[in-house]
Amino acid sequence: MKIYPVTLGCPKNRTDTEKLLAVLAEKGWEIVLDPTQADILFINTCAFIQEAVEESLEVIFELAEEKLPHQRLVVAGCLVSRYREELLKELPEVDLFLGIEPYREPEKLLATERSLWVNLKGEEVTRRILTVSPFYAYLKVTEGCSRACSFCTIPRIRGPLRSIPEDFLIAEARELVAQGVEEIILVGQDVSAYGLEQGSRRLVPFLKRFLEEVPVSWLRLLYLHPEGVTPELIALVAEEKRLLPYFDLPIQHVSLRILKAMRRSYEPSKLLGLVEKIRAQIPHAALRTSVMVGFPGETEKEFEELLFFLKEAAFDHLGAFIYSPEEGTLAAKLPGQLSAREKEARFHEVMRLQQEISAARLKERKGQKVEVLVEGLDEEGRLVGHAAFQAPEIDGLTVIKDDEAIIGGIVEVEIEETDVYDVYARPSSACHAAQRACP
Repeated sequence: MKIYPVTLGCPKNRTDTEKLLAVLAEKGWEIVLDPTQADILFINTCAFIQEAVEESLEVIFELAEEKLPHQRLVVAGCLVSRYREELLKELPEVDLFLGIEPYREPEKLLATERSLWVNLKGEEVTRRILTVSPFYAYLKVTEGCSRACSFCTIPRIRGPLRSIPEDFLIAEARELVAQGVEEIILVGQDVSAYGLEQGSRRLVPFLKRFLEEVPVSWLRLLYLHPEGVTPELIALVAEEKRLLPYFDLPIQHVSLRILKAMRRSYEPSKLLGLVEKIRAQIPHAALRTSVMVGFPGETEKEFEELLFFLKEAAFDHLGAFIYSPEEGTLAAKLPGQLSAREKEARFHEVMRLQQEISAARLKERKGQKVEVLVEGLDEEGRLVGHAAFQAPEIDGLTVIKDDEAIIGGIVEVEIEETDVYDVYARPSSACHAAQRACP
């Protein structure tokens, strides 16, 4: 059998697809990059917000239109978990629907009758076929979320918080390193909640074990709820060189009233203190956040409050999202829904401010010597990579002025120029991950 895979959405989806491909390859399946050569057209979908739903449907319709008579179209992931039986009626073009983590029951792909399976059972999988880069990989440490943010569909789509057992994660990470991965990025809806459903946060003990047992060069954490960034975690990042000084803290907003309406549980007065505490202990740390604009009832004053906080906190990186009323969420029923025009204007104002902040933060790094994971050549033929302060795919790049740096290696560079998102650097010494000793 031959399968043509498409993955949409977040890195958690990508890890699910990569596990499925590994399991299928072990069973003799062939992965093809040309859809006309496939027996099965497979789409792992996203449905977190309406924009993602629309993208998923667009890809489904595109492949359905190109589908040959002998081919079967399989749709999996969040779209299926969110809309379930409704899809059987609305998408007759699709032959099979599977929920999240389809790798748990790969035999379902061979079903001959049109059907839908949402709650897939089966064992966890530690094997992966990487689909984006051979040099960095995401490692999903939790699935689902037990918080009840009023705007979020994740608990309904992916279920309550479930922490993947340490032994599975260690085994999966060691296999990734054996494949040549230099950087592992831990992901989950909230990585800081690891172990919380079992009674206590277990992230710090897990990280200590991980660093002892997995010989990876870099370890990065994404998606840390501000409540979960404890003094112990900050101290561990400060101590461990391989645990990158990068904090991704989605705050969403800083107005107390808006946060309560969002059902976000932290005190906004403590957010700036957290930022200051991290930078006091780790001056070279990079901080990223995400904010939501246009939440129901957000006043101009509350929006200005958000802008003022962003100026004070001066995050290195920021992602802004326009609120959309998602079906089945509490926030969709709240009064005071803002117009699309007003939400769009606030989004652009946040991004204009952040461009100024990001440019200023990067300018401060000019002249610094930093390590960069060399990823390859960009569309312009330039050698590019990302530094510890740049998460791949979501932050800027480091353009390396050198023809001899080893792709897939880690080199020490000196930053010579910066712009809004990217930096331009020249190697100061070869520093491969296996050596870890730079002059």
